[in-house]
Amino acid sequence: MFFLNDIRNLIGIRFLSGLVLVLLPPLAGTILTDAATIWPLSTMLYSLGLLYSCTMLPRGVTRLVVYNIVATAFFLAESCFLFSYYLQNTGFNEAFFYHLRPDLVYAGLKEYLPVLILVIVCMLGSLFLFSSLLTRIDLSKGKISLLSLGLLFVGLFISPPARSFVAYIENLPPTAVDSSLSEIFPDLDSRDVTSRRTGSNRPNIVLIYAESLEQRFFDEKLFPGLLPELKKLREQSLDFTNVAQGVGAEWTIGGMVASQCGYPLTSSFDVKGNDLSLFDEFLPGTTCLGDLLKKDGYHLVFIGGSDSHFAGKEVFLRSHGYSEIIDRYVLEKTLADKNYVNGWGIFDDTVFDYAIRKFFKLSKENSPFLLTLLTLDNHNGFLSKSCEEPYASGKNKYLSSVHCSDQLIAGFVEQIRRSPYSDKTVIALVSDHLAISKKVKDVLEPSQMKKRLTFFINSPDGKSGVIENAGIHYDIAPTLLDFLGYEVQGQMGFGAPLTTGDGFLPSRFGEDKWRSQAPNLVAIGKDLWKNDLFLTRAGISLDSQNLFLSLGGRNFDLRSWGASDVPASLVYFFDPTSLKLLNINAYAFDEGLQKSTLSKELLKEKDKLALVISRAKNLPGFSDPTANPNQWVYFCGKPGSAPFSGGVITGDFHIPFDTIKELGASDLDNEMIRLRQNLINR
Repeated sequence: MFFLNDIRNLIGIRFLSGLVLVLLPPLAGTILTDAATIWPLSTMLYSLGLLYSCTMLPRGVTRLVVYNIVATAFFLAESCFLFSYYLQNTGFNEAFFYHLRPDLVYAGLKEYLPVLILVIVCMLGSLFLFSSLLTRIDLSKGKISLLSLGLLFVGLFISPPARSFVAYIENLPPTAVDSSLSEIFPDLDSRDVTSRRTGSNRPNIVLIYAESLEQRFFDEKLFPGLLPELKKLREQSLDFTNVAQGVGAEWTIGGMVASQCGYPLTSSFDVKGNDLSLFDEFLPGTTCLGDLLKKDGYHLVFIGGSDSHFAGKEVFLRSHGYSEIIDRYVLEKTLADKNYVNGWGIFDDTVFDYAIRKFFKLSKENSPFLLTLLTLDNHNGFLSKSCEEPYASGKNKYLSSVHCSDQLIAGFVEQIRRSPYSDKTVIALVSDHLAISKKVKDVLEPSQMKKRLTFFINSPDGKSGVIENAGIHYDIAPTLLDFLGYEVQGQMGFGAPLTTGDGFLPSRFGEDKWRSQAPNLVAIGKDLWKNDLFLTRAGISLDSQNLFLSLGGRNFDLRSWGASDVPASLVYFFDPTSLKLLNINAYAFDEGLQKSTLSKELLKEKDKLALVISRAKNLPGFSDPTANPNQWVYFCGKPGSAPFSGGVITGDFHIPFDTIKELGASDLDNEMIRLRQNLINR
């Protein structure tokens, strides 16, 4: 009867209220998404198991601390799983962890604020209620301990978030890189890529990146009448129907890099995600579509409705031939209604209205041009107001957005084809990546069609046909160049023209087996950043007005993911002897920083030369303790040495090269290390 007595002691208003709060996220997930229905049950089992298990600990602080730490970790894992399903209707995958960044949270804060508030309220409420119970009860020992541990084990064993994370880890490509890359890809030993035009014609090019508009949307059995105009346009074009999504191309900037350069998107100096906007050049070791066209006299223009700084998109474009970039801030000035914007930027009808005017203006000029457009509405099912009728009575808002894209894209193309400049214009449409929004992935799953990108080229001579050669994102640029009459000399990344056969990787490894080469592709891609940077006689300088840091002949954009006037907290580590830059740790909007995070990070690398820019409150032991906690400060020196250069940032500063060399040559000081450690622990 002891167990029944324990249950009676435990069950009450606090217990039931806490359990309801714990179960709200998984219940919401199973109702709103296709997450497994066993999710709430698993959460209830391991939550009870954890609560019972903690009663075996001594009553007091230890019990509360252990419970709150473990319960918070479990709750955050459940919340991440909920957001993954909410955003893309699937569990943990590469795309989710890539976007698990402060920039994504910031960019979508307004849109997902209700969900964030729900999660925070549920977590804090459940922790408070269950913690208050743990201060009052002591359950019977003996068999109850086995039962509690059993509940905890069973709950975690059947937990969809836990199983999804384990599956993600198991399916990660091997981290070991083949040591004989030059033998596997001898074509890439030389990165020299040029192009030669075989004819005299240089047509104008319009390249449309259609957000998430993959081929399964053309499945008439599932979506009758969803894309009638684009279906007609495809039939009048050269249609490449077997182009798979590439590694590192599951999101927009990755898809653009892969399709224009032939390589997967990789990081530089260990900087991850959208913090790649730090750099003043993007993949400098590549020759991309824009580079080749610019060299042949093309004027390159980009138009998109979002912030072009996001994820380093503008840096990528300017690094590879684009000289004119129009984004949300330019387009906002043209709006009659300044409130006609969405959570991510400008609606697509505004973009296309601007783009057609730009097309006519460019067409009247003498030089050929590449006009690249990036749509936005399908990112989250936004609906431009110029689209009058929703799809299927508007039952699925995302499908209505796709249906609207059909009208807007086809209408834009029709205006070009009816213009006097049609004969000089080639139009290509490609989906930037496969659909990832949870609002549509579930309705796509029943399709019998392969998960493939949409990619077709519409030419003024009406050349049409279906090409089923197996390809990947990386083959798009070589295919487009071949279609335009260019002969590419050298190997353009992992790409080859699909007009002449299978793509570069499928032809060597097979249509599906090429993915086994993922770690090798990424290893080669990392080398394209040319990560050799040494401090020079110019020293280190900060331009406080423009938030640029100059070192080693390079400028680093200090703004949090490039789209804000708030600097990121940054740590640069150098070899103290050679003064070579080793890696950069970036914290946009100080996300993920606790009071001692940066200081502990510095002391772990006490013998390296470090440069840190952050708020004073984030640098105990390395900043003036009398400084205002929110003031921005800098520190340059060895974390384990006494001499350093630093202080409050009141304007521009400069650290001379001779000073840097002296700091790098300074000896470690154990007394200074202990002093800084004590200041950190306060």
